[in-house]
Amino acid sequence: MTSENQNRAVGGSVHFTILSLLFACLFSVQTWAQKAYNPSETKFFDLIHTSLDIKPDWSTNHLEGKAELKLKPWFYPQSELILDAKGFDIHEVKLNGNTARFEYDKVKLNIHLDREYHRKDTLNIYVSYTAKPDELQSIPEFKDMEYKGLYFVNKTSSKPQQIWSEGETEYNSCWFPTLDSPNQKHTQDIRFTVPKEFTTLSNGLLTSTKENGDGTKTDHWVHNLEHSVYLTMIAAGEFSKVIDPASKKYEISYYVEPEYEKSALAIFGRTPEMISYFEDLLNVKYPWQKYAQIAVRDYVSGAMENTTATIHGSSIQKVANQIVDQNDDGVIAHELFHHWFGDLVTAESWANLPLNEAFADYSEHLWTAHKYGNEEAQWVNYSALNQYLDEADSKQVPVIRYGYSDKEDMFDSHSYAKGGRILHMLRQEVGDEAFFKALEVYLKANSGKNAELSDLRKAFEEVSGQDLNWFFDQWFLSPGHPRIHVEQEYKKGKLSFTINQQLDSLNSMVYTFPLKVEIGTGDQSFLKTIRVDQSVQIFSFDLEEKPLFVSFDPYSDFLGVVDLEQSDKELQQQVKLSKGAIARAKAFMLLTSSEEEEEGNFTVNQMFDKAKREVALSALQDSYWRIREMATHKFFDYDGDDFLKVERALQSLIRTDAKSQVRAASILAMKNFLNPQNDLLFRKALTDTSYSVRAAALEALLISNPPDADSLATMMEDINDVNIFTAVANYKAAKSNPDDLDWFIKKMASFEGMELYQTIGVFGSYLITSGKDVQLKSIPFLENIAKNESLWIGRFAASQGLVLLMDLPEAITALKNIIALEKNEKLQELYRQLPID
Repeated sequence: MTSENQNRAVGGSVHFTILSLLFACLFSVQTWAQKAYNPSETKFFDLIHTSLDIKPDWSTNHLEGKAELKLKPWFYPQSELILDAKGFDIHEVKLNGNTARFEYDKVKLNIHLDREYHRKDTLNIYVSYTAKPDELQSIPEFKDMEYKGLYFVNKTSSKPQQIWSEGETEYNSCWFPTLDSPNQKHTQDIRFTVPKEFTTLSNGLLTSTKENGDGTKTDHWVHNLEHSVYLTMIAAGEFSKVIDPASKKYEISYYVEPEYEKSALAIFGRTPEMISYFEDLLNVKYPWQKYAQIAVRDYVSGAMENTTATIHGSSIQKVANQIVDQNDDGVIAHELFHHWFGDLVTAESWANLPLNEAFADYSEHLWTAHKYGNEEAQWVNYSALNQYLDEADSKQVPVIRYGYSDKEDMFDSHSYAKGGRILHMLRQEVGDEAFFKALEVYLKANSGKNAELSDLRKAFEEVSGQDLNWFFDQWFLSPGHPRIHVEQEYKKGKLSFTINQQLDSLNSMVYTFPLKVEIGTGDQSFLKTIRVDQSVQIFSFDLEEKPLFVSFDPYSDFLGVVDLEQSDKELQQQVKLSKGAIARAKAFMLLTSSEEEEEGNFTVNQMFDKAKREVALSALQDSYWRIREMATHKFFDYDGDDFLKVERALQSLIRTDAKSQVRAASILAMKNFLNPQNDLLFRKALTDTSYSVRAAALEALLISNPPDADSLATMMEDINDVNIFTAVANYKAAKSNPDDLDWFIKKMASFEGMELYQTIGVFGSYLITSGKDVQLKSIPFLENIAKNESLWIGRFAASQGLVLLMDLPEAITALKNIIALEKNEKLQELYRQLPID
């Protein structure tokens, strides 16, 4: 599973500083203290096969179902069977064809067996039921449960009718009775009755379709390879199915809304290459009958690796003008890699979740290195490291932890980002050949089974011949990360480093790890690798001359923090000479940022300093596009010395840079330069292949309010792209025309999750400068989003729009209604900070 992708919008907006303030109030550092032990689920029975006959009803959001379960006792004799069945109406239960006695409390279905069954006996259970996922919160045991397993999407002016499921962690028992734990694996077949115009998807293969004569059809899906219960899925709606012609061995297909049918191969079409790459890397063939990916509306996560049928949120659907800005290879690779790590070999308990998620997270680095090169892969590592470090500011717990308070707590940056970086550290420890051989051994030894951390350790020890308990204890089973302070000295032809591991109440461990050091001399640099294993350690190298710079961890291979004081001159040389894109980027950020900028004050432009300006101008030509983009940001609204030189450099990037992100940033940097010649560049950019570039050009042009401003905005106002929406919306917000409210609502009704968060600010700008009538009309719209948007960040965004209108009693009432319904703990705590009685 992945979290929702966060794509940055181009253009200005009202910034909700309340968000950062509330989060600052909310969190303090959480140190690790072992809580109640959460064991793997005890297996009284072995679930062999599940057969479902289901029919959804969108008028009630109910699912009529008939389930047949084949089971046998795991080892000990059993006289009762307890199934997970959340919030059902139970109509009938049979045991081996005969009516069975049962008790049901809306949580567990306790079936009394007609005799004592032994481990060689098989029993067949039949349950007729109605699932009511939307009514679960009326049951006391589920009143605070955020997820519901099965999701009906009812047709609106902006959304098609759909249904889809989300089983992880233990939510499939919200729509069929089962043994809902990750250590139960079963085969399955599902007869799925839907409107005949719908396309369905489930695990395995579609074996038959029967038209029923009442406007419905029944599709029969069969999955004959064992997988964990939480990986069972269904989805249906008016989808276009696109089969990838590159796959000859088995079907690889993509399910998208009809308007994206022509884009499906551009969105997902690198999947066959990914499969071949991962097969070669692991020496383990893709183990399933097919691979499908589907994009659904109102999705509650980023994506989910249901066996043979991955679900994505609708934001993955893009046209070519958006894909050129950013594809979704990261999440596509992540969910695909799960089909080895998570689906083929499954963590036996949620405490061992990183055995699924750390590998999927690391696959993003592996694929990026293979397809897009080492610099992009290093940036993946660097971004993930910082994601973990951000969380570590408030939370430091072991990656593998049996003492979680709630199993959902395992889905954090420790399991994902830190877990992936631990695997990168392990790869450096044993070497590439041993690393990938050990993964092969682990997968083949545990294929079709559940695994725990010791199984992974044993595979690495078997291959490497090393005792690796220390590594697994240090990285997987202990909280925190190394923090080192480095002091360097050059004296009499010798370069020396003193490395001090910082120990305190948060972290008292002395770590052992390799660390790369890049040393710059003359017009080049060279790399050394040192091994740190003491609290204080000195390393020395013979060097004929004092180095121009020294960079620790230049490629972002290290899971930890390095504190090294560097002069401006050293940082300048590092930007110029380092072979590591991350080292150059970090040096550039350190050199060109100020305390004022770190505190949010961007009025002090560091480019007025000549030396820093020359570094930034040089960085505009860096080989790595992210550094070029960083450099353009430093020249936003610049009006100092060398202005013409700066302007010419940015103009050149607009004309020639291969990366749309750099072209867009360059346009935005120049939007206030007040040069009519630049307007010609901007107008040409309105036809760029990239929507983000078009959006930047539109914003830059509209700032000067040209005679054709209205027609420019009208020309783009119907394009379905969040960046272009923001550019047009900023223009409309400045005009505060009451007639534009319908346009805002129509456009924003099609946004979900992070898109809402990106755009609610500009809607807020429009509202606070509008009259009371407009503000009152907007309140029901915002209230509906804040109550019903599937992703919490979207609900929060809408509530912040209402916060801007708190002078109106109607907004206060809406906020109170929202707060009363909210089940997400994060949002509940944030809402408690609002000044509402």
